[in-house]
Amino acid sequence: MPFFTTDDRVRLYYDVTGSGPPLILIHGLTASSLYFHKQIPEFSSRFSVVAPDLRGHGRSESSDDHLTIARLAEDLRQLMDFLQIDCFSVVGWSMGAHVIFEFIKRYGCGRIDKIAIIDMAPRLLKSEDWSFGLPGVASRRPGDFGHEDNLLVLSSMLDDWPAYCRVLARRLMNKSLYNEKMEFDEAAQFAGKEDLPWLEEQARKNRACVIAAFWVSMSAKDYRPLLPQVTVPCLIAYGTESNYYPAGNYDYMARALPDASVVPFEGCGHALHLQAAERFNQIVIAFLQKGSMDNG
Repeated sequence: MPFFTTDDRVRLYYDVTGSGPPLILIHGLTASSLYFHKQIPEFSSRFSVVAPDLRGHGRSESSDDHLTIARLAEDLRQLMDFLQIDCFSVVGWSMGAHVIFEFIKRYGCGRIDKIAIIDMAPRLLKSEDWSFGLPGVASRRPGDFGHEDNLLVLSSMLDDWPAYCRVLARRLMNKSLYNEKMEFDEAAQFAGKEDLPWLEEQARKNRACVIAAFWVSMSAKDYRPLLPQVTVPCLIAYGTESNYYPAGNYDYMARALPDASVVPFEGCGHALHLQAAERFNQIVIAFLQKGSMDNG
């Protein structure tokens, strides 16, 4: 299996499939490159697909420190240098989008051709001028996720990791599957139901302390000031049934980004690329090939 070693001596796994223009797939928190298993076969018929496991995830090693979004962006830069990739397009799901934003913050857009973002906001916590982040843990109101909510999330991660992973897998699905008591409807039929046991199993393979460290780093980020500097074309896909971010977030991002298109996925949650893989793949491929096809 292919690995490369970072400058702080951490071995990171990556997979390269197909041929053509480079396309990087960056997974979210608690996930791995395996979460793109419904994309890689399709994408690799047109692109050279690079799918890394971020440090502390999947088959990659972890470290006792450097568990931050900034380090993940540096890892991405070092991987691109190692593979001698000067220009690439990139898909980022959830935390993967923050890795992209941090990469641009540090290194600019010069090496990036196009960006596709899956169900993510530039800021997670609420503030006086931001109400499009995560929902409140206690209030359940969209965009009402504050510092006390953040502490509750961190406490639940570290207190009972298997229970947290069970909840996490279900929250990747549709918000309509929860009743007013936040009980999940196990009997309902919905897109992605067959993936639930696998999603929970994969999440449990992570170490709670590592995930908590990345969560702290991610929840401290505010990439709103960066968005106007993202000058390359961006595709923003979100699930209308997502448990995470309200539709207003995507209206905001569409206005803040210089060249953005927004595609809602009806009946899908946070893991829309798994729930509606065929449609997602078609839309992303068309987005990535637009322009390059026009230019012959």
